[in-house]
Amino acid sequence: MKSKRDRSLSEKTATIAGLAILAFFAALPLSAQEIAHTQFFPILARTAGAGNTQWVTDLTVHNLADTDLTVGVQFLEADTANVFNPSFPDRFELGAHETVLIADVLNELFGYDTDIKGAMVVTVDPQLVPGSGNPVGSEILATTRTYNKADPAGTYGQTVPALSYAINAAPTKSVVTGVVNSTRFRSNLGIMNMTFLNTLRINYRILNGSGAVVTEGMKTLQPASVSQWSLQSLGVPESDGPLTIELWMHPGDVLADPCATNFPTMFMAYVSKVDGNPDGTGDAEFIYAAPNDPYDCR
Repeated sequence: MKSKRDRSLSEKTATIAGLAILAFFAALPLSAQEIAHTQFFPILARTAGAGNTQWVTDLTVHNLADTDLTVGVQFLEADTANVFNPSFPDRFELGAHETVLIADVLNELFGYDTDIKGAMVVTVDPQLVPGSGNPVGSEILATTRTYNKADPAGTYGQTVPALSYAINAAPTKSVVTGVVNSTRFRSNLGIMNMTFLNTLRINYRILNGSGAVVTEGMKTLQPASVSQWSLQSLGVPESDGPLTIELWMHPGDVLADPCATNFPTMFMAYVSKVDGNPDGTGDAEFIYAAPNDPYDCR
């Protein structure tokens, strides 16, 4: 159990980081790749997977500025009650208009060996990287690639871009389709709790091609953390037909006006679909769930 002092420090930490990051989320353009001072990636991995796969993540960052920038990065471990560190102690330097590719970023930047996954924040915001000297208004473009490197014939993977459009702070649903759980393809459902201080309850419903409910339930997510489940573990039987997943916040967790608070309850979700159940190429697709009412406080 946290002491009152620890909890106070946690709340102060979240306040500093939260104000800057939420301002970023509220003002982003709705695009497939985002140019912004802060970018958020819901899933990275350095872990073994089904079908003898071995997953790692690369990070690519481009500096759009005419000046050198200090880039702050923060990893948020899956299935863990995370607290933002507002000073972003993990950093690297990026020259003017430089592009850097950091292969196996969880090992290279954070020192993890294996069996780890989670989310990541990348920022050049001077409020979040104190002492960096980054000019106000500095922006970057970043993306990640998570791939299977176990096949000697080559790697097979999926690009995971930052996408603020996928954030849902409303009582309405997010929906993802193109999902398959067959004898050839397997799919995983991931949900990221983007609430800084509290757990979050998310309802889900999985529909078959005719719209009938295959299974439904609710998941409770730790603060600032992502969790992922195979569809098989959620009770979805193998079938060759397409599936669609609906997700929405528990009514008791929804705020009437998420733009009126520094700490809105919100989430994003995705599906990772892999060719191989267990036999196949190991190639993967990443699909964000689209919210009916994207988070936008402009």
